Amino acid sequence: MNILFTFITFAALSSGALAQSGLFVTTTDFASGSAAHLPSSATEAQTNLLNLHSDTIVRYYQGRIYVVNRLGQDNVLVLDESDPRTPVLQFSTGNGTNPHDIAFVSPSKAYISRYDDTQVLIVNPQDGSEIGTIDLSAFADVDGAPEMSQMAVVGDRLYIACQLQDRDAGYVPAAQGILVVVDTNTDQLVDMDTNTDGVQAWLLTAGNPTSVVAAGNRLVVAEVAGYGDMAGGIEVLDLANGTSQGLVISEVALGGDINFLDLASADKAYVIASDENFANHVFPVDLANGTVGDKLANHSTGFTPSLAVDGKRLVVADRGTFSDPDTGGLLFYDTDTDQLIAGPISTGLPPSSIAVLSDAPVPVPTAVEGETGLALPEQSDLGLAYPNPFNAETLIPFEIASAHSSVELTVYDLLGRRVRTLFAGVLPAGEHRYTWDGRGDNGITAGSGSYFVELRQGEKRQAQKMTLLK
Repeated sequence: MNILFTFITFAALSSGALAQSGLFVTTTDFASGSAAHLPSSATEAQTNLLNLHSDTIVRYYQGRIYVVNRLGQDNVLVLDESDPRTPVLQFSTGNGTNPHDIAFVSPSKAYISRYDDTQVLIVNPQDGSEIGTIDLSAFADVDGAPEMSQMAVVGDRLYIACQLQDRDAGYVPAAQGILVVVDTNTDQLVDMDTNTDGVQAWLLTAGNPTSVVAAGNRLVVAEVAGYGDMAGGIEVLDLANGTSQGLVISEVALGGDINFLDLASADKAYVIASDENFANHVFPVDLANGTVGDKLANHSTGFTPSLAVDGKRLVVADRGTFSDPDTGGLLFYDTDTDQLIAGPISTGLPPSSIAVLSDAPVPVPTAVEGETGLALPEQSDLGLAYPNPFNAETLIPFEIASAHSSVELTVYDLLGRRVRTLFAGVLPAGEHRYTWDGRGDNGITAGSGSYFVELRQGEKRQAQKMTLLK
């Protein structure tokens, strides 16, 4: 590690910029695999924790780390956050199924997409036992498989991205990509086009969807289409009314194929794009106005398989270049300034997939904040949540008078126990709105009854009662 990056690492830690959630990173040289763990306050990662498959993705849910061993292994390895070196469970997803993702709806129920199969697997993640399957064969392309991949759960619906790649023709898109929608209460398919016979999926604008990220009542989908054809982009879907904004950012604007995407807020995303020379770049993009910012500095331009947002920091899995692999490691950027704050931090083998060891959702403001030309409030104020009482979700408006002030918006039960932190950080002056979907920080839907939402700014506190009806 060079002197400049070492100084930035310790400077960032001393200011608290890096001291957030812990990270678990799967690592690989494509022949073997391992993992690294970076505790929340550490400056160096614990590396080579245990042997893993060379092709993995990793997810985190309620204290457990789930390593999905993909092509050729077909299983899920479960680790405890407190001891990530020692497996607590491993279960098969079926021989030859090539699992691609795992999505959780409760501590006892999760879905696993299987790229080389036509059935979504439903399991109890606590013990790996099979609960059932969901047949997606009706959505398959010409090769007989729908190529189901990434997933997202929003409310009581599961969204499964199907790439519809014709593997017999070299994995080119056989059709536009789709999202298959499942009711998680009944495990039945949801018809997204009642004007057409049969159960229809949600047809995407382009082909080959790769990343699917939920943000409140929206889904943001990265669609690569055919590699090199520059026909893909980033699509935004409004789940409340079932409409699409189309490709709000094109691959032409990004200058390359989309590899991966994650959200820093409702309207700010970070995207990995690979240009015509296969150099990788990380760009901040504004989904609201369709603009692409300057590529992030200090990145090696080598293969970058993933990134993750943790609060106010962006974590980039930079594998380095062939000519200088030592430039690889974890890079950390401030999501407010897009400036490097730490790294590269070595992960032993080059980094692959990143899990942020936190169940906190992406903060999703539902209104423009501090928009130019709007009169700023004279004092901070918590508005009335609506609807109230509510069943699915309620909207909580508030105003901030002091620019760039530290704010906390938190839901408590009647005994004063914290249920959900909706936001904790710095906000600009202006009007803000956040939604609460009735879930706690653990992802479990709270019980019917009354709750308090508290707005805290410095020493000032305001609270109001909300009633959840199920």
